[in-house]
Parts: sequence; C-alpha cells; structure tokens
Amino acid sequence: MERRVTEENKYKQTSLREKSKFYPRHMLSKEIEAFDQIITSEIRKEEKKPKRNRPSNLSKEENVALKECDTKELIVKPADKGGGIVILNKERYETEALRLLGDQNVYKILRGDPTVKITNQFFSYLDKGRELDILKEEEHLYLKVKYPRIPVFYYLPKIHKNRANPPGRPIVSGIGSISSRVSEYVDHLLQPVVIQTPSYIKDTMSRLKELEKIIWKHDLILATCDVNSLYTIILHQLGCEAVEHFLKELGKFEEDQIEYLVEGIKLILENNYFWYGGQYYLQLTGMAMGTRFAPSYANLFMLYWEHQMVWAGHGWGQHL
Repeated sequence: MERRVTEENKYKQTSLREKSKFYPRHMLSKEIEAFDQIITSEIRKEEKKPKRNRPSNLSKEENVALKECDTKELIVKPADKGGGIVILNKERYETEALRLLGDQNVYKILRGDPTVKITNQFFSYLDKGRELDILKEEEHLYLKVKYPRIPVFYYLPKIHKNRANPPGRPIVSGIGSISSRVSEYVDHLLQPVVIQTPSYIKDTMSRLKELEKIIWKHDLILATCDVNSLYTIILHQLGCEAVEHFLKELGKFEEDQIEYLVEGIKLILENNYFWYGGQYYLQLTGMAMGTRFAPSYANLFMLYWEHQMVWAGHGWGQHL
C-alpha cells in the first residue's frame, strides 16, 4: 500500500528508537579480548568461593539477626516516604495487599491472562499511527513490545502514617509490559506541555526561588493542599478530557494527533492489568502508580481543576 505524503514536521515526534547494536570494528582488539577474559575468569573464581569466605556489607549483629529468623516469611520494601527500609511479616504484607485489591470500585479479578488480547489491541493502535504518519518508522518499531512481561502489583508501606500497621501505596511494576513504551511515548509529548503551565514547579529549589520573589505582608498565609489517592481517583473520561483540552489550548498539535494521543491514553488506562498472588486483576479507575506518563497525566488533570477553580478568567494560554 502506498503511504500518503504528509507535510514535513506536521506532527510532534520523539527521538524514541531501539538502541543501536553497532560496535565499531576499530574498537575490537586483542587487548580488549584479553581484558574481558581476565575479568570473566575473576568473576568465576569469586562465584566458586564458599559463601562464608565472601565479603559482607552487613555487620556481625545483622548477620546473626538474619540467621535467627526465617527470611522466607519476611517482605523487605522501601518506605513510601523518608527513604527508610521496612521489614514486614509476609502474612501482614499480604493482608494489606488483599485489602487494597479488595476495593471492587477500583479493581476487578480477571478469569485468565489477557496478555494476547491486549497485545493485539496495542499493535493495531501502533500500526494505525504508522499508517497515518503520526509515528515515524523508528518510533513504530520501538513502541512494539514483541515479548511483553506481565505487570506485577506490590505496595510501599506508609510508615509515616502508622508505624505498627502501615497502610500501603499501591504500585504496578510495568517495566517491559505491552503498554510500557506507549506510556513512555505519551509522556515524551505531555511533559513539555506540563512544563509550560503557569503553576509548574520543578523541585524544592524552584519553589524556594519563587517564594523569594514574593513580598510578604502581615495578612498573607502560606497554605498547601493535598489530594487523597490522586492516581486512583481520576476518572478516565475526565483525565482524557483534561489532556485533550490543554493540547488544543497549546495550539501546537494537529487535531488528528491529539485524537491519536487521547486514544493511546485510553488504551493504557482501560487495559491496566496485572498479576498478584496467582490472580489477574484489572484496574477500573484511575491509573497505576508506576506507569511512565502518570505524573504528567495527573499534573494536567490537576491543572484542569486549577483552570476551573483558580485560574478561571485569566486564560492560561497567555502564559505559554
């Protein structure tokens, strides 16, 4: 089929492509091969040594503690905040995981593995993007995950809320999953939009610099607000509506590419499946904390709220 001709640079495209496997021949030498053989030999020698002779990064007390407990019954996870390490009893960990997954408004148990069906949907979506010339050939090849991994559920303990019985923050590890690279593609296109918004703050230092510009008066109050479980409460329709709204407001995307991006977001959101404890689950609302485009998506959703509740009448587009 003859591909239709499109205008140069009509669509916003990315630099995503498979990593090159090219290795310059002039980099190959007998010296490099000899070095490789020496290192490989040393590694094998270390592997053959008894474990008791290997160096340890644990103290004597820590080693004793590990020997006295059944490590198969322990779950080790990083804390949700603060950078600490949390060691939980396996039974307690699973109880909290099942409590989270038991919310039928958010999660649904599937009868079987939906990987093949969902893979076909993503491949059809990507083929459509290539046919429309929205995707370059390099992007098209990169975004197709030929041997996808099944996403896995876990959670991070919120010990800042309860040290004895910490609630969990649900995470879906989707590295290598069928949606992982499409999520990366969407994020590459949404990030520049988020960065240009008037309320965007890069990090703590950026926030401090902004505060320095303010002339404080006696009647000013510094206040913050927080959204409870933001990632899981965003309705698919509202989230996609927010993204579509700001992509159109920006005026730098073609109409058909906006439709294509929103279609891709819906595809990710509606097929957010994962495995835990011998069961396949589907997340019904919100998005998985762990997917690449989640922060950009959540930021645009919150901006949509700000646009209606805070910036109404100011016209955010004039800040871009």
